[in-house]
Amino acid sequence: MELFSEIHSLYYQLMTQLLQTKTAAEQRELLEQNGFKETPFEMSAYLTEDKDGWHLTKDNRPILKHPPKAFPLTKLEKAWLAAIQQEQKFACFSEPFDLGDYEPLFNWQDVHYFDQFVSEDSFTGAYAQIIRKLLQSITNQQVVQLEYKAAGKKQATTHLFQPLKLEYSAKNNKFRVLGKRKTGRSWKTVTFNCSDIQSLEPAKYLPIEGMVWSQPRLCKIVCHLIDKRSALERATFHFSNYRKTVERIGDNQYRLTIFYEKKDETELLINVLSFGARMKVVEPDSFIQLVKERLIRQKKLSHF
Repeated sequence: MELFSEIHSLYYQLMTQLLQTKTAAEQRELLEQNGFKETPFEMSAYLTEDKDGWHLTKDNRPILKHPPKAFPLTKLEKAWLAAIQQEQKFACFSEPFDLGDYEPLFNWQDVHYFDQFVSEDSFTGAYAQIIRKLLQSITNQQVVQLEYKAAGKKQATTHLFQPLKLEYSAKNNKFRVLGKRKTGRSWKTVTFNCSDIQSLEPAKYLPIEGMVWSQPRLCKIVCHLIDKRSALERATFHFSNYRKTVERIGDNQYRLTIFYEKKDETELLINVLSFGARMKVVEPDSFIQLVKERLIRQKKLSHF
């Protein structure tokens, strides 16, 4: 099948934007910024010439009474959306698209995830509804009342809670929500696993004005990496969920700075050790000490 159509080319998109401008200056600026080198000259001529032009403007103003409609989706885009909506987590964020009989661009069964924990959330049914309600509460800055049953607990507890941020862990394949829970007369920062939330409803309680999620203070480590056997490429992928900088310091040698939250320190330590001698932590001393202790512990275990 044909995946593309000329109506999705740059010239058609530019014309759609041009027909929403009001002056010749706006049109010129639009063409210069978004067109090819020769575009301003060619398209301006067709817009202004009366005899051989397109007759879409009059006195440099579009003749349309209504703005142009949005572009239709390409076959490739529809096939992509058909594949995306088959992913389990899709139900947490949207209703299915009406795409007719379009075949998915690919099947999720063909995608193999590695280095993930076996335990994961189920993203359908009541769970998907809870995620949607949380997102709505975050958008509307709304306090909710939730029933929460932590793992290993026999009874659920009720909390007044203002959701501020939703997080997803690719390694755990789980969602969690961060926010403020009312405790006595104050509000304390807490994190709830979304899979343990039994129910969620808006509370008859005014939201706290100016309450926003503040990014926790980040720690950092600095490593020297020897790029052998695609170590740099693996490190870039392996630490993709961390903010980081990479600096070349020599032939096949790089300085990698990784920023992380304190709660993620153990997981980061394990990931760093997985690179063996190709990655060396050079600062801070506290993290270097953690590496030494971990290696000593592993050496003792290997003797049993």
